Amino acid sequence: MPGEILIDGYEYTVPELKAYAFQVAGDETNPPWKREVFRFIQLWLSEPGYIVQQTSGTTGRSKEIKLPRQSVISSAVNTCRYFGLEKGQNALLCLPAEYIAGKMMIVRAFTCGLNLLLTEPKGTPDLPGTGRIDFCAMVPLQVTNLLDSGSAFSTVQKLIIGGAEISEALENRIRDLPVQAYTTYGMAETCSHIALRKLGASSTRRDYFALPGIDLALDERGCLVIKADYLPETVITNDLAELTGGNSFRWIGRYDNLINSGGMKVVPEALEEQIRERTGQECAVIGLPDRKLGRRLILVMEKRMDPAPELLVKTELQKLLPHQLQPREIIRVDQFPRNHVHKLDRLKLTEMVHQML
Repeated sequence: MPGEILIDGYEYTVPELKAYAFQVAGDETNPPWKREVFRFIQLWLSEPGYIVQQTSGTTGRSKEIKLPRQSVISSAVNTCRYFGLEKGQNALLCLPAEYIAGKMMIVRAFTCGLNLLLTEPKGTPDLPGTGRIDFCAMVPLQVTNLLDSGSAFSTVQKLIIGGAEISEALENRIRDLPVQAYTTYGMAETCSHIALRKLGASSTRRDYFALPGIDLALDERGCLVIKADYLPETVITNDLAELTGGNSFRWIGRYDNLINSGGMKVVPEALEEQIRERTGQECAVIGLPDRKLGRRLILVMEKRMDPAPELLVKTELQKLLPHQLQPREIIRVDQFPRNHVHKLDRLKLTEMVHQML
């Protein structure tokens, strides 16, 4: 860790920052997000052997895991080296420090000598009015909201986007930004991202490329297996993938989300992508109990984002999909249930639709 730590342009020695962090974290007049940032800073400066982190719980119960300190540091260094980040450059933290993505921004800044800029981690973060942002991490919702609000990304040099899938519509908007943008693949168990996919006008490939020191394989289910030289053990994921090279893969969907319909194992994410490309509509495919099929496929669309007539959608689906993959019904809901990073909550959506029918 550098002798001097930079936060919002101010230099602190480790003892000075420890004292300041203790003061900020304990002051109840400070907003909760800021207290959370400085609580983690307090912890990190005490040099624990590991940090405790909750997993996302996207497809199951969230659980508590312990990440070795050296693994966290090595992941941070790996990212800084990949992006060529240098001491004194500005790194914007606009994600909650309670999640691994926020924690890793702090660790990267401290480990590599970056100037950590703090702003409230809200849906439409406030970008600093002046000055260059060399590196920043956001979730897709934040990027969408900033674009909708007319905020310029001209000061942002390198942007990583994670936490949820990027829609085709958002990816098309990102192509016009004057920023090096990447979507990430990773999780708490891997100390944040282990692979990146470049976005932009010059990049049309859907492949994720692993960072140095990462080895990829598939298990018998076709799910991604990750080995990293800085992780204490192999991480076996529930992400269905296709290996496209020695260090690259294409994400297909979640094994947890597979729908067995009429003896066919349907990957809803892959089906949704096809439907979006054909109809231009955001959608979700779920499976509901069916005596004959086991699970019948239901196509769900949001009312507020679906101007296309149902007949037109059905006609396009008939052209696009074989009979076995045709949704048995098209259901419209006011809004998809989503989690804190705007990722679709399939379990809640299935419950919603089940109650509607």
